[in-house]
Amino acid sequence: MDQQAGPGYSAEAAQQKLSPDAVAWAFRLLIGREPFSAEEVEAHRNLPDLATLRRAFSNTWEFYDFFDAAVEGVPAYGMPLFLMRPPADPAFPYRFEPPSLENPVGQMCTAAQFDDPVFAEIAEAMGMAPGRTRRSWEQAWIVSLLATHGMIAAGKQAIGFGVGRERIPSLLASRGVRVLASDLPHEAEDVQLPPGAQQMALFHPEILHLEDFEAMVGYRDIDMNHLPADLDGQFDFCWSASAVDRTGSLAAASAFLEESLRVLKPGGIAAHTFSLNITSDVATVDHPTLAALRRRDLEALAAQIQTQGHEMLPVNLHPGLEPQDAEVATNPAGPPRPKHRHGALVLTSFGLALRKAA
Repeated sequence: MDQQAGPGYSAEAAQQKLSPDAVAWAFRLLIGREPFSAEEVEAHRNLPDLATLRRAFSNTWEFYDFFDAAVEGVPAYGMPLFLMRPPADPAFPYRFEPPSLENPVGQMCTAAQFDDPVFAEIAEAMGMAPGRTRRSWEQAWIVSLLATHGMIAAGKQAIGFGVGRERIPSLLASRGVRVLASDLPHEAEDVQLPPGAQQMALFHPEILHLEDFEAMVGYRDIDMNHLPADLDGQFDFCWSASAVDRTGSLAAASAFLEESLRVLKPGGIAAHTFSLNITSDVATVDHPTLAALRRRDLEALAAQIQTQGHEMLPVNLHPGLEPQDAEVATNPAGPPRPKHRHGALVLTSFGLALRKAA
């Protein structure tokens, strides 16, 4: 192993790329297995040092299972008091009641919302299997929130960030909304996508006709950390689903949420979903591939945008009352649960809505 943590570990060594032996050692020691492939090793070699490598492994379900294999059953989630604490700053519009998709606000994913008739209605409209996954909840929450505020209507203009292969652009287009979908550009040399491929990945024929899709949905490569100035003030609303987590850091995530208001017309709505830390208001995940916002980050954002005349719509931090809301998924291959383990923390999907100054 080329690099070691301890007295002989230097700052100069930290600037070098980790060796394959160091990464394989971490796999064996921290999660009890060999790397599956050379690609998996290479992905971890890009971390800056062994300390970061250890932290990355300690925030995985494999680490938790490896060091707690004797525990049987599904771990339980106990709601911490900080979620229930009334805010000191009135800029943070706090609520605490079982959330619903019928009257959506800023809220977390809970089991009862999958049984809400609104969830089934949206899933059917999107041609989406009504599975009880956080991903399906995120898309349903975004659509319900936007519809509640009158955004899904003919003549509206929208932009989606980090869209991947989402169904939301096709649904919006079928309702007369003109959509600009965006995602990070494919920069890898071995990825050669034909023109229009990323746009067509968003087409779902069970939702609308191809001619209508092509007329209403455009595509553009956009880095969420560097929003182009020519987008400012162009759209009635914007959205993102789980893209905020991957902006690179907590600071970048908060900055994007604020910057997304730039692209909106006065009074426009921004709807974003992301991973929320519901275990601690202090310790969290701040990693290039996952940044888990805390309540304190939402409070700071509310105060910051208020100084510019914008507002955060009500934030409901109730974690749900159903038995599944007290269960925590520790293995991605297991039954879906609203809450999941990430190292010592419990995270869940959260939807946040912001309104630009009118």
